[in-house]
Amino acid sequence: MLRRRLMLPVVAVAIALVNSAGLAAAQTNPQRGGTLNIGFPSDSKTLDPTFSVQFTEREVLYLVYNTLVRFGPDFSIQPELATNWTIDGEGKRITFNLRSGVKFQDGTPFNADAVKWNIDHRLDPKVASSQRQQLSPIIESVEVTDPATVVFHLKEPSPGLLSLLGERPGFMISPAAAAKYGPDLGNHPVGTGPFVFKEWVKGSDIVLERNPDYWDQGKPYLDKIVFRDISDSVVGIQRLLTGEVDYVGEISPQEVRQIEGRPGIALYPITVGRWYSLQWHVYEPPFNNEKLRQAVAYAIDKDRINEILMGGKGKISQGPTPEGLWWYDPKIKSYPHDPEKAKALLAEAGYPNGFQFVLSTPQVAVFQQLNQLLQEQFASVGIKVRLEPVASSEWYDRVVKRATNFTPTRWTQRPDPDGLLYILFDKSGYANTTGYDNERVNQLLEQARSTYDREVRKGMYDEVQSILAKDVPMLPLFSSVEYAALSEQVKGFEWIPDQIPRFRDLWITRK
Repeated sequence: MLRRRLMLPVVAVAIALVNSAGLAAAQTNPQRGGTLNIGFPSDSKTLDPTFSVQFTEREVLYLVYNTLVRFGPDFSIQPELATNWTIDGEGKRITFNLRSGVKFQDGTPFNADAVKWNIDHRLDPKVASSQRQQLSPIIESVEVTDPATVVFHLKEPSPGLLSLLGERPGFMISPAAAAKYGPDLGNHPVGTGPFVFKEWVKGSDIVLERNPDYWDQGKPYLDKIVFRDISDSVVGIQRLLTGEVDYVGEISPQEVRQIEGRPGIALYPITVGRWYSLQWHVYEPPFNNEKLRQAVAYAIDKDRINEILMGGKGKISQGPTPEGLWWYDPKIKSYPHDPEKAKALLAEAGYPNGFQFVLSTPQVAVFQQLNQLLQEQFASVGIKVRLEPVASSEWYDRVVKRATNFTPTRWTQRPDPDGLLYILFDKSGYANTTGYDNERVNQLLEQARSTYDREVRKGMYDEVQSILAKDVPMLPLFSSVEYAALSEQVKGFEWIPDQIPRFRDLWITRK
């Protein structure tokens, strides 16, 4: 029988970047009361986890809802609504023991029936949740054995399932609220979380208030959290300096210079950077031409991009996995900057005089700067690129619908490699928006997700990433350096390596 402790050390991540402000916060006695104002460039469309795909939605979801398991700051998998679990049946059965006495914010009980409803709801083809593509290949059925015990029967052993249950597929929705609000649940979210949804004025703010009946006694400390829409982190910094907001994230190394050393502001560098890349449709012209993709790769000067965008502090990316994660392979090498090689490959690809294409530009500052640099570098080898602005709230939806061919993108890491490599590069991956379909990669990714032997999985993921480096379905650029800036009166903040800030345990000190 496999016990939960075998699943805890999912990944070793260096947390040394947490600064002294974060360490001091951990030693401060929490205080009650107050309102936390968060500035964030919202792309939120729904607060129903069943249909959530936008990045910023999860900042709110982690406050209104709880997940079955949670992630620690080292990406370990820890209890939340499930207090413990066992894995047996040759790895094909997971039994969860649930926290007792928990109620949804509408007063209905959280229990095993609610867990079964949540998973069955996402698996129902009629519901059309994007998470069905993640869960359906794994879960055969969910069985309720008593109100506090639920059993997941799996089609195959799945080392990645626990990590899924700590993010969108694991957010527990009130079944009664779903029945009451139907398709409008996204505007009336009801979970078991520390904060209760009060108001959403789209384009302005989202207001949450303290859940007085929260199951984790004594928490939360704050009375209210208000998410205030800002256009970008530059505006957010200005509002932080004037005291209008208490938190701003996604601050670049250039932007952070404005507030470094400022009294009253604490900076928190991320622990694992987002993976930035370029993506294209490998199933349609012109990027179904492998030599053309390679020519584009050789045309890019990653060192200069890192120097300008990240102040030289980012990590040049050779693939989708950064250093510090157990599935990182230092032997993987991407294409180096070589303009002459780029020109030669363009000719071999059938474009001796270069070619022209549109590069979609989401209206996010770092993407806009990146695209301008790429436009300049491509021009030097004969590739003319026209930049096409796209509203940040619409951009990823266009990528998913494959209405955007050539675009930069960025992804945060998951606690298990299956959580990113499978969804992006398996032919059945729900986030495979490039159309990539390599038979060997598909085979390896399927095999790697059905064994709990980490060393065996590591060998498979090494081979996958070696193939990706050659095929270039997505062109790796760099892993970012970013900062969160908080009023120094806000305490308790720490990063989770998925870079989704968790605000539930913060408090405000009063002088």
